[in-house]
Amino acid sequence: MRDPEVEHVIRTLIAGGESYAVEFKTAWEFGPEGKVPRSIKSVAKDIGEAIVAFANTDGGDLLVGVEDSGSVTGVPWEGDELMYLVQAPRHQVKDADLGVRVHDVEIDGRRVLLFRVGDHPSAVVVIADGRCLWRRGAPARTEPVPPGEIARRRDHRLGDTAYEAQLVHEATLDDLEIPAELLASKPHLAGLGDLRTLLRYWNLSEGRNGSLLIRRAALLLFAKEPLRWHPNNRLRIRRVHGPAEGYGRQLGTRESEVLGPIVRIFPAAAAALHSNLAVEARTSSLFTTAQVLPPEAVDECIVNAVAHRNYAIEGAAIEVLLFPDRVEFKSPGKLPEPLTPEDLRKQQGAHRSRNPLITRVLRDLGWSRDQGEGMRRIFGSMAQVELHAPELEQRADTFIVRLSTRSRYDEETQAMLAAYGPFGLEPRERKYIVALARAGGRLSVDRLARTLGVSFDAAKRSLLELDRKGLVWHGARSRTYHLVSPLSVPHERALRRLRKMGVQLNASTIINTGQLHLAFGATALDALRESGIVAPAGKGQWKLGSSLLEYARQRDASG
Repeated sequence: MRDPEVEHVIRTLIAGGESYAVEFKTAWEFGPEGKVPRSIKSVAKDIGEAIVAFANTDGGDLLVGVEDSGSVTGVPWEGDELMYLVQAPRHQVKDADLGVRVHDVEIDGRRVLLFRVGDHPSAVVVIADGRCLWRRGAPARTEPVPPGEIARRRDHRLGDTAYEAQLVHEATLDDLEIPAELLASKPHLAGLGDLRTLLRYWNLSEGRNGSLLIRRAALLLFAKEPLRWHPNNRLRIRRVHGPAEGYGRQLGTRESEVLGPIVRIFPAAAAALHSNLAVEARTSSLFTTAQVLPPEAVDECIVNAVAHRNYAIEGAAIEVLLFPDRVEFKSPGKLPEPLTPEDLRKQQGAHRSRNPLITRVLRDLGWSRDQGEGMRRIFGSMAQVELHAPELEQRADTFIVRLSTRSRYDEETQAMLAAYGPFGLEPRERKYIVALARAGGRLSVDRLARTLGVSFDAAKRSLLELDRKGLVWHGARSRTYHLVSPLSVPHERALRRLRKMGVQLNASTIINTGQLHLAFGATALDALRESGIVAPAGKGQWKLGSSLLEYARQRDASG
């Protein structure tokens, strides 16, 4: 029987491509006579491996009859052979009923099988030959895992992890609304059409006896009246005037909040927080340093708090606290056990999702990564702008991420970097300037790469960009780069343009105004004169300034 909704779901899964929660399997292979069906036992084994991996992780969807590229090549079998594949979740999985839902659908004239697998929280799942598998990595793949690791995760699984999957019998489609702008930016989702099909695609609903039941995750994500379904589906931003929150009269805070649902919280909270941080950095009324947090770290902290908070704790909201020297993101609930702050500090992709349904939607919208990947981005973006590494703390019912606004550099180094700011210095380039300055103003590419712990190619690319800006220079046959001091950057840039024009660099050289306009622009003359790069030599005539000639002499002597 044809099911248009499932057809839409499958087409959308294909359009979205393989991911942490979606895998494609082909039913074909190439032999001496060209393309032929694979061994049906081999395909059944693939099915068993995929559904066990999904069940041991956060659930997912397997499409059989689809190539890795997303092209639909179909399943060639019928009758008993087809039934053998449909029943693979039974005979390829050892001693476990995973409740896999199987859909047999025709897509573009070819048969495709969809296996929908839920998270299996109660016990370790293995395939028929006893191997244990899970989904891991970026891009995600099916990998072996010791059964003890899965058992450890299952032993620690708490009741709050099932909160999002609860069916809310009084909820209806009329209680939900998916913002049109979200779908407009994701063509593969826009093609699904109506709300009912979208919920089915994300596994946020369940059909029973002809009725559609809504999962709590759908209400947390898309409810028109979010506080009706969860009293604290919100995020509070609190500005704290001292080093600690304080109490009573010493509370010293100013508060605003963003109400759910989740798909409204993230963009609104990100915009409000970026606005707050920008204002504080400009006025210095809060932060004791002008260093601005990288937007990537701020966004990742917000989305991690929203995606992974414990929604079963209904008495608390997510809080973001702005202190004079840091920003704290406080999320209700500890990390899902057995994940620890130390696991995340190692930045090795440690992952454990408390809310796999919510996380999948946010990942599909392009907002979320696996928790381990998101933490790597937070740590990496803070390191890029030379801020202290994030601090992670776990309390009784709260997980906290602290982002320091204080630079790793001392005041003298910060002042030096600030002097380069007007010349287009990017945050990621700061560490190269500091390394060169600390080495006396010159380093080879390979020495600089080793000093910073980056590849030769990465160091070379960054130095070429700094060279283009006139912040460093190197000899024609040398790998050594020289740092240009902030006061000398205008001279370095002028020197390059004059040499490109073929101007002889000596005190007797005369340049007319037209040549200067051609080389530097019609409005640059006053700046050139103030910098000592040129000096008047008669009406419409200019000679090279002594400071420029001295800079050129010293540069040539050190090259």
